[in-house]
Amino acid sequence: MTTYSIIAIVFTVVAVVLVAFYLSRRSAARRPDRPDPNSYIEGLKAVLRGRDEAAFRHFKEAVRLDTNNIDAYIRLGNIFRRMKKPETALQIHRDLTYRDNLTLQEKIEILSALYSDFRDLNDESSAIKAAYEILNIQPKERTALKIILRSYEKEGNWKEAAELRRKLDRIDGQDSSRILALYKVFEGRELVSGGNPHRGRLFFKEAIHLDKYCLAAYVEIGDSYYSEKRLEDALNYWTKIISLKPEQGQLVFERLKKGFFEVGRYGEYAEALSGLLQSHPEHLTARLELAYFMEKKGETEEAREHYNAAIDHHPESIMARLGQYRLYRNEGRNETAMTAFKQVMKQAVKYEAASFKCGECGLESETMNWLCPRCKAIDSFRPVQL
Repeated sequence: MTTYSIIAIVFTVVAVVLVAFYLSRRSAARRPDRPDPNSYIEGLKAVLRGRDEAAFRHFKEAVRLDTNNIDAYIRLGNIFRRMKKPETALQIHRDLTYRDNLTLQEKIEILSALYSDFRDLNDESSAIKAAYEILNIQPKERTALKIILRSYEKEGNWKEAAELRRKLDRIDGQDSSRILALYKVFEGRELVSGGNPHRGRLFFKEAIHLDKYCLAAYVEIGDSYYSEKRLEDALNYWTKIISLKPEQGQLVFERLKKGFFEVGRYGEYAEALSGLLQSHPEHLTARLELAYFMEKKGETEEAREHYNAAIDHHPESIMARLGQYRLYRNEGRNETAMTAFKQVMKQAVKYEAASFKCGECGLESETMNWLCPRCKAIDSFRPVQL
């Protein structure tokens, strides 16, 4: 082979390499969506920043590059659910369950995602099944335990709920005696409604044994005795609430008033209110009850003192100002009465009709509920300040 032949071959090889390099660079320039090995990491960053659209693009690229990236698939499905497309989310998450070689943690995360998908699709039965499947893998998985506990509470399965809550207490090192006591109250209430008041009261007393401050139990025992015309027993349990939790005395004011009047001991109702006010002078409902009681008895000056004291502690109180207005009007002090009435009208703008409100779903009620009728939350009602 001549020197010229060798040189020609070398030039040909170099030319081929240069052309190939040029073509590859040109092809890459035309491909703006070329694989980014950091897509998954970028997706996680976007999630932390609350940027679902960016996260979606990165995770979609991540699973294109690596079809075994289970976490990226789960997160893609979760984004679809947040985008109000739970059917698509369910399909993605359900397809993952057919994969082989999933780790236990991956199975739990997939089932947790399926639970949320089913909830968004209002398929409560399938959601609970997903939670049970999690427990089959990890019997102490707290999220699944709490999901099933909430289901028991909604269905009124109080015995099963109590067993599960005790299990959670052992895992978390907590004490749920207050809630367990309310479970007993709910069980007892069902027995009373079913015509077995005696057995129902046994459950109420068990509730008190679990939590001496379980006011619902004292109310229910008193109500049960009252329905059997055992007024003294009823009054005994209702008055215990005032000594145990004076600030919650309004739970039984109407009951006590009716009970004391029926047994002919009117003055004891006033005594109970006065005793409460000695330890809690700011208690608005007790103050108004006592003021009105004195007003009806004709003890005007004492009634006025209580209305004035109520306004001192609660200047926004409509009922206290109405009491003042009535007293002034009955005395013929029309100008002063009109001033009081104007204050009533001013405060009426802020008036709230409900006495209690659920902290979970916002349901308002004129009476106290220990189990929300709407969302089934337990012990979620709190007084609304009027």
